[in-house]
Amino acid sequence: MRARFAPSLLCMDLLRVGEQLKVLDRRADCLHVDLMDLRFVDNLGLSPAFVRAIRPSVKKPIDCHVMGLGLDWWVGELADAGADGISVHLEAAGAAAPAVLEDIRARGCRAGLVLSPETGADQAERLLPLVDKVTVMTVEPGFPGAPFLWDMLPKIAGLAQLRERLGLSFEIEMDGSCADGNFQALRRAGTDVFVVGAAALFGRDPELERAYDQMERAFLGPPEL
Repeated sequence: MRARFAPSLLCMDLLRVGEQLKVLDRRADCLHVDLMDLRFVDNLGLSPAFVRAIRPSVKKPIDCHVMGLGLDWWVGELADAGADGISVHLEAAGAAAPAVLEDIRARGCRAGLVLSPETGADQAERLLPLVDKVTVMTVEPGFPGAPFLWDMLPKIAGLAQLRERLGLSFEIEMDGSCADGNFQALRRAGTDVFVVGAAALFGRDPELERAYDQMERAFLGPPEL
């Protein structure tokens, strides 16, 4: 399975959103939208209104990562705004996680579960049949550019083993400080989807088309002739 890339729209040049969305809609596999509430994490991100605003302009799936509490509100607002996928933190959902994941699917969206660094893969095992994707946070959630946590690689490998043992097909995504120095290790551990931000993509070149070319060469090597 080829590596798939989900650029984090929080890392775009916000003065060039329309221009950069055109590039990403052609090149990316999906568009990653970070949403925060200043309660679950100490930061604010994008919003359901942002999802609603860009929905008519993009064809690629919009995948929303909710770092917030009050998940009933988030799920309803994002589904109504046009999200294709909604991922919630196990730590925020708690005992309500099965109902939240079922609600996401009932609204026609792909359901994702996010694991913060302190949460082990085994804690998510009972929920894996309910999800389309599991995201492993490879930084402390809430702050783009935080240090990469190398000790998350065994968690990714553990999820890949669980997926095989249980006969499931959910995707494994990493989120946090993907860069030239860790992409191959993440791939070997079992990562399918890479959330790419400043280090991997947006900080390479002011022109996003060139930056995307540079990222693909760095991560995937030269194109086959």
